Formats: sequence, C-alpha cells, structure tokens
Amino acid sequence: MTPFEIAQLASIPVTSAIVGWGTNVLALKMTFYPVSFIGIPPYLGWQGIIPAKAKSMAERTVDLITTKLVGVQEVIDRLDPKRVSEELSESVAGLMRDVIDDVMSQHEPQLWLLLPDVAKEEIYARAIEHAPAVIEESVVDLKIEVHEVLDLKTMAVAALLEDRAFLNQIFLECGREEFKFIEKSGLYFGFAFGLMLMGIWIVAALDWMMPLVGFLIGWATNYLALKMIFEPEQPKKILGFTWQGGFLKRQDEVSEAYARLVTQNIVNARNILRALFEGPGADRLLGIIDRHVQDAAEQYAVVPDAVTSLLIGGDNYQNIKQTIAERIVDAVPGGPVYVAEGYAEEALDLENTLRERLKELPPGEFAGLLRPIFQEDEWKLLLVGAVLGLLVGVFQAFVVLA
Repeated sequence: MTPFEIAQLASIPVTSAIVGWGTNVLALKMTFYPVSFIGIPPYLGWQGIIPAKAKSMAERTVDLITTKLVGVQEVIDRLDPKRVSEELSESVAGLMRDVIDDVMSQHEPQLWLLLPDVAKEEIYARAIEHAPAVIEESVVDLKIEVHEVLDLKTMAVAALLEDRAFLNQIFLECGREEFKFIEKSGLYFGFAFGLMLMGIWIVAALDWMMPLVGFLIGWATNYLALKMIFEPEQPKKILGFTWQGGFLKRQDEVSEAYARLVTQNIVNARNILRALFEGPGADRLLGIIDRHVQDAAEQYAVVPDAVTSLLIGGDNYQNIKQTIAERIVDAVPGGPVYVAEGYAEEALDLENTLRERLKELPPGEFAGLLRPIFQEDEWKLLLVGAVLGLLVGVFQAFVVLA
C-alpha cells in the first residue's frame, strides 16, 4: 500500500470526525438562529427553531413555572395588606392632595380660592385618614378574586414573546454545558464511526458506502448526543461507571441560573404589578379599588363643614365626591402603586422559591426545562446532520476513489 493510499484511508476517520462535529455545531446554530425569519416566507428560508416556536416554547416554560413551581394564589397571599398600605401611604397621600386640589379648582374655583388653608388641610387630612383602610381592603379582596384579576401565564408568555432573543438566552445559559457536549461528541462519535468505516472500506471498497455512512454518521452523532443529555434520568451503573443524563446531573447549577434569569426578566414584582393594572383582569382590579374608594367617599365627607357643603350645593357636592373618587382610581395604575415594588419583590421572594423548588423536581420533570426545544423539532436537527453527512460522504468517496 502506497503512502498516498494510506493517507487516503487515514482521511476517512478524520473527515468523519469533522462531519460529526460540523453537523452538530450547525444543528445547534439552526436551533437558535436566526432570531427573525430569513428568506421568502413562509417556506423558503429559515428561522431558528426556538424563535419560530416562541409561543409554544414560552407556554411550556410558563406552564412548568405556574403548575409545578409557584401558583398565582401563593404569590398574592405573600402580600401583607397592612404592609402594602404602609408602603403606599406617602405616595397616595400626595396623590389625594393633588386630585382634591385639582377637582375643587375645576368645580368650585371661587370657593376653593377663598377657603382658608387650615380648612383645606382639614379636607386633605379627612380624605387621607381613611386611605390606609381602602388600600388594605382592596388587597384583601384582590387575594379573594386573584384568579379573575391576575393571569400569570398570559403575563409571562407576553414577556417572553416581546424578546425572543431572551428566550434563546434562557436555553443557552441553562444548557451551556450540554451544548458544548453536543459539539464535542460529534467529533468523538464521528471519529469512532470513521474508524469502523475505514475497516469496512479496506475489506470492501464500495463507491456507495461513504455517502451512506456519511448520512448515518450525521444522523447518529446528533441522536446519540441528544440521548446522552437527558438519559438515563436516574443515575445508573454501567461498566463500573455511574451514568446520568448530563443536564440532569447539573440540576442544582441549572436551577440557580434558571431562577435568576426568569425572575430578573419575566416573573418579577414589576411585571406582576403591570399584569394586575394593565393586563386582561385590570378592569376587575380597578373595580375592586373603585368599590372601596366609593364606600369611603360615602362614609366620610370630603368637605367637613356643613355650611361649605350648602354653599356648593347638594348635587354638585355629590359630583365632586364622585369625580375625586374616579380620578384617584384612574391615577393608581400610573405610578403610585409601583412605590411598593421593592416590598413586593422582598415579600414574593420569587427567585429563592423557584430555585429551591427546581432543585426538588424529579429528574423527568426537571428535564422539561430544556427538553421541549428538541422534542417537537428533533427530526429537523437529525435530518440536517444526516443530509450534511451524506454530502460530505459523496465528497469523501470522490477523494478516496480518485
């Protein structure tokens, strides 16, 4: 056998290793990129599997969070009505002063201008005095009606769909080690398959063999890599070694990263407050607040002096109370409520809750964090690897036969 023929044979496992590595790397890249569709929609072109399936991926991710880790009722029950009232008292007091001043200036400008400051202060104080009770009662009712008010799943899915690149980031960071393994394993498996092919080629040099084996290598390296990430679910002794799916072995580490990413960007106090006041159940929540504000307005006269009330007139006085109540309710979502964000973040303690409960999940359920990105479109990744392997096998056969 000439040196050239030896070099030709030696190229088989080397080329197979490169094919295994290259197809795995490309398959991973195609999983995440491009974030937006490139080509002629809807069929001629490509979009990363995760960005393309962002809605279903997001729903699966959120389903795991809301059904297995932390529920809506549990989240809201962690809020102490009295503490919420204390947190909001200063900003609500300022809001009420501004609203009363504005409404009275519009409805009774002359009377409000002539009214002594001490009388105005008494009006402010009378309104502000009962604000804590209104806030506390509203929070209590919110807890009772939370499922009609807060749709945590819709909120979280919407947040993920706003930033599809962040959905990529969750999987890339949590599966960092597994994706490295997929790339490297393609090299190792490809080389091993290449050695077998070289042995077969020495015995029977068939021109169709390399394209066929290239196809099988491209498919098998991806398949084996995916299998070894998630299986076996439970540690097993094989040939004296303890084996477990690579992703599952890192449950504690992944739990830390996942909880941090999700609570920083999706399920956090600010987004929950936004969902309460801007989401599908916002009208229901504002109705709760309005009910308590109206009750307070009826029970406690905004203008304490009976003579002043007579000067304003009964009907106009009722209109003023109604307008003040409506303006206060309308102003709540615009800012004052977010003053309590710091307390809400502390009380909800979502990052620690998610982290600890993720660590406690059974391996099969924990695999659900990463597994969905492969399950639905796994065949695409395997097909990409197989077709590329086939093409390289054709090229390799041409080189060796030449």
